[in-house]
Amino acid sequence: MRTRTRYRFAEWTLSTDADASLRYVGVCLDCGEHSGDTASADKAQTWCLKHAGLTRDTRFEMRASQHFNATMTHVRTKNGR
Repeated sequence: MRTRTRYRFAEWTLSTDADASLRYVGVCLDCGEHSGDTASADKAQTWCLKHAGLTRDTRFEMRASQHFNATMTHVRTKNGR
């Protein structure tokens, strides 16, 4: 018995999730502590400044994340169908 394999190639599109806003987290690179997840970049930066004042840590990073949805836009087989 012979098995045939069929390859399918798909094109995908990313779109932002309308129900999810951009999120920010301030991270101390000296000790690893981090702010809470927030929709405000100002709040994440304020946490960094307060943390620096309390601990004298000086290296920080702000991480931003955004949620996406992947949608298959076109499927075709190896021979183009």
